[in-house]
Amino acid sequence: MINFLRVTHNQWLVGYISTCSSGFASLQRLLEHFADRHSFSEQRICHQKRTQTDLDDTRRVFAQWFHQTYADLLNDCLYNADETGIYNDMCPNTIWAVRGGVSYVENAETHSYRMTALITNRADGQKLPIVFIIRGVACGKIESTEREDYPRDHFYAMQEKAWMNGFIWKRYLRRQF
Repeated sequence: MINFLRVTHNQWLVGYISTCSSGFASLQRLLEHFADRHSFSEQRICHQKRTQTDLDDTRRVFAQWFHQTYADLLNDCLYNADETGIYNDMCPNTIWAVRGGVSYVENAETHSYRMTALITNRADGQKLPIVFIIRGVACGKIESTEREDYPRDHFYAMQEKAWMNGFIWKRYLRRQF
């Protein structure tokens, strides 16, 4: 934003910095307030190793190869699965408290537990139940009091590191079919 002001409104920029006691710091605060007011966010600059055109070409070549190699594969036999890690029951970093009051929270959990959610769709458009993999003893039982909090009609498994593996995938597919 400063470069934009320097190029398009240089006279105003020089005048603003010279009239403020803290100069550049005042300008920076002004621009931060402007950014907050207009929903701008500060983001880290990322550089792609390949151009978008190269990535599109790679995708196109792979799609052609896949459809030629597996042309006889039916849509109800082709799955797309995506897994993501979830930290559940996270404690808040901050809380609202009356100024000068106590900010103590009684019975607060100090640890969250990690789980993985695996979302799977078939090529024919059918969505399969979500697989929730909870960190714990492999093939362990989920406490019945915890189970009430989880959504019904999904698949739950326990694994030491809460990541998907072949064993859980086989159990899940056997249950589905």
